[in-house]
Amino acid sequence: MTFLCLEAATECSKSLTRDIMITADIPAQTSKAQTEIDDELAALKERMRSLRTRRNSLSPISSVPPEILGAIFVHHVQQTQLLHAPDAPAVLSWLNIGHVCRHWREVTLGTPELWATPFLVSSQATEEMLLRSKMAPLKLRTGRQYRMDCVQKTLMHTERLQEVSFPFFSHVFDNGTTHRCIVEFLDKLSSCSAPKLQSLSFEVGFKKTPRIAIPTSFPAPNLRSLQIKHCDLSWASSVLTGLTVLTIKKLSPESLPTLDELISALRRMPALHTLELEDALPTLPPQTTSLPRAPRVMNVRLPHLKQLCLAAKMLEVANVLARIELQQSITEVRLVCEGFSGNPNHQWNLSLPIISRALQSCFKASPDKSRQVPRSMQLSSTSSCIRLHSSTVRNPSSWAGSKSGACLDLDLLAESSVTLAFDFPDDMRRSILSDLQKVVPFGSIEAMYFHFFCPCWDGFWTDLLGRGATRNLAYMDIQGPRQALEELLKSLRSQKHSVSRRVGRCSQQGPIFAPVLSHLVIRGLEFGSPISNWMRPSDLLDVLIDRVNEGRGLDHLEFILTTGILARDVKLLQEVVADVSWDEYESSDEDSDHDYDYDHDYDSDYDDAFDCSFYSDHGYSS
Repeated sequence: MTFLCLEAATECSKSLTRDIMITADIPAQTSKAQTEIDDELAALKERMRSLRTRRNSLSPISSVPPEILGAIFVHHVQQTQLLHAPDAPAVLSWLNIGHVCRHWREVTLGTPELWATPFLVSSQATEEMLLRSKMAPLKLRTGRQYRMDCVQKTLMHTERLQEVSFPFFSHVFDNGTTHRCIVEFLDKLSSCSAPKLQSLSFEVGFKKTPRIAIPTSFPAPNLRSLQIKHCDLSWASSVLTGLTVLTIKKLSPESLPTLDELISALRRMPALHTLELEDALPTLPPQTTSLPRAPRVMNVRLPHLKQLCLAAKMLEVANVLARIELQQSITEVRLVCEGFSGNPNHQWNLSLPIISRALQSCFKASPDKSRQVPRSMQLSSTSSCIRLHSSTVRNPSSWAGSKSGACLDLDLLAESSVTLAFDFPDDMRRSILSDLQKVVPFGSIEAMYFHFFCPCWDGFWTDLLGRGATRNLAYMDIQGPRQALEELLKSLRSQKHSVSRRVGRCSQQGPIFAPVLSHLVIRGLEFGSPISNWMRPSDLLDVLIDRVNEGRGLDHLEFILTTGILARDVKLLQEVVADVSWDEYESSDEDSDHDYDYDHDYDSDYDDAFDCSFYSDHGYSS
């Protein structure tokens, strides 16, 4: 009996063991089946990725060769860098193009030029971009924020540097680290070559001592642009050779050139197209009463010069300007005279012939007709600054205040500008403006834009434009003080068929002012009330009736941001002018009962957060 019980127990134990072993095999079999399914899903995912890649390869954009696609990306990156500061995260928004598809990612990673402007705010970004830029020329551009270790890592690649720019080198809390780094870099440049360096720009804080000095020996044969502020240099330095852009501001007194040194340096830069010298001109004795003269054959000719800016004292500016023969290539002239010493009228009279000759170069047409006489002029004046913009386009879109705010490229190419920023006494303004009309070819001007922020005087328009100089003027856009409108109405009034009241006890004499004027824009001016002695809308109406009686009526009249004009005034003006445009600025309540719906919604195209991982190997699909 005991034996049977033992045998039964043994059999039961064996059965239980078999059950346990079978149960243990079930998870192993399930895990194997799941693994097989996972492998099948992965293969299916890879198959789908491959199919998407093949499908994308059939799209038109995929037919663009990688070299051309890379060039397009490079252009996009350059435009992005123009829109944002070098230290702004948005400057890296172009990285999004690498997230579009696998092909675009491969092109971005395989185009070294895309990575050639390191982001100097992040050490990781700088290292990765230096690595991915391979041997492409580097552009070092700092903003107001940057890491010094990033700058040092970039400056180590001297043989690859194409541009070095420190426009905000004025840090207070860097303990002189940046100053020492730049000095070491310049010392290194004086002993080793920088064959790819084309642009060098430093703007040092004026309190930095000792001042940074550009080395005399400068083996950078391809350097074309030098822009420095509060830095010093020797005018015999080899850096002043073959440049196309030269900007020097705030030299120390010890580094100011003589006139001969400056002219000699300019002769070594025949391809110069931008010259800006601010507080970097040869000085003259305080009691100078006449300027030294030299034969014109000794002057320097800069046939490609387009932009010229000279800033110093009046006679110092004239002294240098007299030795530079401006050519017909010039499109921008800025003369900034910081002050008069002694007799200002005498100094202006000494400088006027030289300035006149320079301005004539800006407006004169070329014999080969590559440059035409201007058709439009924009003249603005403040208390101490006079600006002239001329264009061979009759009505440049950039001047007309277009709603889009954009202007045609052709308009920009046709423009040239003159800025005279003189710290002259108030009583000289009339004399200076009157002298300008002897130089500027107002006789050919068809459209004029006037923006005045200074008082006018009796006979203002005659002094400004000269008698008979408005024979081709058909378009006028005026913005300024009340006296500007008052003086304009005096000039516009007919001398034969006048029905208007005499303004200032003065009647028009001489030729008819602007005989072909057809379009008048009155912008930001002010008419008086019916009981005031200011110019009233009725006075404008009378003057326009005079013009109609003379056969010189307007075709278009436009009011922009002009006060004192009501709907009834516009209706009366429409009886003598076919087209009257009025923006209803400060209109009466019954005339301005309109509902305006302003839409303040906007879309944010870019999130300030950016991917510091620079395309990790995960998460990319086709």
